[in-house]
Amino acid sequence: MSAAPARPAEPANDEAPARASRKLKPEVAAYKRGRILEEASALFHTNGYGGTTLDQVAERLHVTKPFLYSYFRNKGDILAAICEIGIRESLAAVEDAEGQAATAVEQLRLTLTRVAEIIIERHEYIVVYQREMMYLDRVRAQQILRLRHEFDSRIAKLVERAQREGAITLNDAPAMSVWMGGLLSWLPNFYRPTSRRPKEQMIDQVVHACMRLVGLN
Repeated sequence: MSAAPARPAEPANDEAPARASRKLKPEVAAYKRGRILEEASALFHTNGYGGTTLDQVAERLHVTKPFLYSYFRNKGDILAAICEIGIRESLAAVEDAEGQAATAVEQLRLTLTRVAEIIIERHEYIVVYQREMMYLDRVRAQQILRLRHEFDSRIAKLVERAQREGAITLNDAPAMSVWMGGLLSWLPNFYRPTSRRPKEQMIDQVVHACMRLVGLN
């Protein structure tokens, strides 16, 4: 009896490692970019934008200055990215809250709570933005202002929905969205990581104040 013909060897499957590598690279790049922003924000917070050099940022990260240039064009580009983080994460918080199966009032409260948490978590970033925004170039400054306007508009739409649902009766309630943003932006002036007051208490208080602006307890 003749032996059965040998089966041809199956080609090595190189696609899975390649797919994993392609997925990993953006995550690694995002991590490295985030680390640059963390260290730069800490230096800007302590020394000011004008008192910080890229050499100092590179030294804190134990990397070379060309490494920084592989992720950011210059120091101003780093500042702009720091200034954008808080508002972009706040817009994502609105998006997440609107995706919840809840009333408009509940979605509004969820949004305000999460944004207050972001402001506290990103305390240094927010302080840098408020204090150093004068150094932003005109294009990036206008871009951030557009994002802030979008956030105010999304909050106003949530308030309008709450009006239609009958939960809010104040006629000018949607106009209060700008003041809500203003209240939230004041959090860094009252909160410090070393503060005796728990951050949860401060979050509850600022959310309560925002809800009172539209006649809600």
